[in-house]
Amino acid sequence: MKRFLFLFVGLIVILTACSPSEAVDSAKFHTYTTYELPLEDKVALGEGEHEIVFVFDYSCPWCKKWMEEVLPEIEERWLDTGEATFKGQPLVLLNEQSQLLANVDYNVERLIPDRYYEVQRAIGLDSGSDGFGTEAYARELASEFDLDADELLENHVDVGIQNSRLFTRDFGVAYVPTVYVDGIRLADAFSLDEMAQVMDGTIEAGDQVELPEE
Repeated sequence: MKRFLFLFVGLIVILTACSPSEAVDSAKFHTYTTYELPLEDKVALGEGEHEIVFVFDYSCPWCKKWMEEVLPEIEERWLDTGEATFKGQPLVLLNEQSQLLANVDYNVERLIPDRYYEVQRAIGLDSGSDGFGTEAYARELASEFDLDADELLENHVDVGIQNSRLFTRDFGVAYVPTVYVDGIRLADAFSLDEMAQVMDGTIEAGDQVELPEE
C-alpha cells in the first residue's frame, strides 16, 4: 500500500546534481523503490545491520560536496557506532577524467582493499584541482600510496562503463550523487534525516514523497 510522505527535500541539490546532460527533470513525486544492487563483493567500510551506498562520479562537484559534508556525518552517526556499513561506487557519466578515475578506483580496490576508502576519499576531495583526472595525477597518486603506477593504470575501463550502463538502466540513477539505504533509493542524497527514516522503518518501499515544484 502506498503512503504519501512530506519531507523537506533539498530541491537545489536535486535539480542541480550532476548528470550527463547537466540537467535533471523535476518529478512531482518520488516513489521509494528497493533495488538489489550488484555490490555483494564490493569492499565495505564499517560493519553494521544497515547499508549505505553512495553512487557518484569523480568529476561531479556535488559528489565532492557530499564527501566533504555528508560522509563525515555518516561515519560519526552510523559507522563508528557499528550500525551501518558504507560502500562507494563510482560511475562514468561526465567526462574522460571520470573514466580514468573509475578505472583507477577499480584497481585500487583490487590492489589495496584495506586502504580503498582512504584512496577513494582522497581522490574525491581532489576533484576540481589542477591536473585532476589525468594520467599524471594517477601517477602522483600511486607514489603517494606506494603503488605501482602501471598497475594502478591497468586498463579495465570496460568495467566502469558497464557499471554506469547498469546503474542508469536498472537501478534508477538519473543523476549523481545518488544514495541508497538498505537498497532503497533516496529522494535527497544529502538528507541524513531521510537515511535515518529508512533505517528505522519510517520510510518503506512503496511510499511516496512529494517533491517541491521547480
